[in-house]
Amino acid sequence: MPTPRLILLGTPSTPFAKLLTDLTGSAPPPNSSGSLAGVTHEWEVKTQYYNATIPIWIDEIVDIDEWQTEFLRPEAKEVVQAIGAWVYCFRHGLGGDWRDTAEKTMKAVKVVVEQHSGFGESGVMLAVGMTDTGGLMTEDQRASLDDACMDYGFELVDYGAKGNNEFGEKQGFERLKEALETNDWSGTVGDDEEEGLDFGEELDNDSIDDLDILGKNEAEFTAELFGLKTSLLASDSVSSADSDAPDVEHVVQDQAAEVDDLDFMMGKLLAVREQSADLPIAQRKKAAAKAVQELMSRDVASMGRGTVPD
Repeated sequence: MPTPRLILLGTPSTPFAKLLTDLTGSAPPPNSSGSLAGVTHEWEVKTQYYNATIPIWIDEIVDIDEWQTEFLRPEAKEVVQAIGAWVYCFRHGLGGDWRDTAEKTMKAVKVVVEQHSGFGESGVMLAVGMTDTGGLMTEDQRASLDDACMDYGFELVDYGAKGNNEFGEKQGFERLKEALETNDWSGTVGDDEEEGLDFGEELDNDSIDDLDILGKNEAEFTAELFGLKTSLLASDSVSSADSDAPDVEHVVQDQAAEVDDLDFMMGKLLAVREQSADLPIAQRKKAAAKAVQELMSRDVASMGRGTVPD
């Protein structure tokens, strides 16, 4: 099967040419109508771990509802499954409803991906805020989109940002490039058909250890889960300390409910872990904290009703 595609999405006014030139060194000529809608390009990726030629699709969205309807058609399944990375570009700071449009577009992409590929099968998903002048997003603009990006599986990238953030992570275009380079571009490649991908020499143990983000991430979630269950059980013990001892039937029901509760929470946290695996440390921790907070609120409420979350 062919190498997965990188798709660039945005409105007709999106400065695709700027991003493409920064990423690939050139921009394709516009089509007969003067836009880049439907135009294809290529990105020659060369890292210390692999070389690859990544096809790029450019799609301009005029009406997001119509776009979603078209991409939800059964015949669009093969197209969606061929996409290995989604980069949604939007203009910020122009006033109007850019924020609502950005959130609506990310939601539509999530719906399309889940319909045709399933949860966690989208590859990297980036929401890139841009201007013609390279201006930065304000703190309020970032804050207004951060939660929406996490809800829909996107990482927010302020294209005009330079250098590293307070966690030592790259920002702006360098972060976009880093995220795309670390994406799994072999996602739809068969065992004997690794077309376009050259992984060079096998990684040594030190290199593998350096890339072991998953283990650390799982440890973080395990710790969060342990703390969550401990606090819930402690709360339950205090609330039942002054009550009469329950009969055997109630004990069995309560134990079964606790098992269901634990399964629900573990599934929720593992889903968040998979969704945020490619995000920077700051956003990964924020996603974990948000998930734990939601579970705490849900379980405290359900214990007050005497029920287990569905």
